[in-house]
Amino acid sequence: MLKRLLFTAILCGMAIPTAAQTIKNPTAVAFTCPDHARDDQHEIDIVRVSDGAVIQTILGGDPDEVSGEVTVAINVQPVAFGQYQVIVRAVAGLLKSDNSNPSAIWERTPGRPSGVVVR
Repeated sequence: MLKRLLFTAILCGMAIPTAAQTIKNPTAVAFTCPDHARDDQHEIDIVRVSDGAVIQTILGGDPDEVSGEVTVAINVQPVAFGQYQVIVRAVAGLLKSDNSNPSAIWERTPGRPSGVVVR
């Protein structure tokens, strides 16, 4: 029963906008998870667009659901520059849901320097 519930849980709609402008260096992912009250954690894969390789899997914990969405902070600094997508799974004990659909494509780019001070 729980496996069936989790199967439906991560048909998650990623909340990374799909506007014409590509998101650069995202700091969080948001998604819906119908069985959020029953899962223990979420796994977040960072997937390289060019070859579909999973570059990093982040253990996203089980943050509170707010207004129907779960939001997990991510740090993309360790990831090489390039284009990526995010895929999420719900975890309940030893059970894992199927993967979500991939997010919109986002880019890891060099970070912007802090305010410049002339000395």
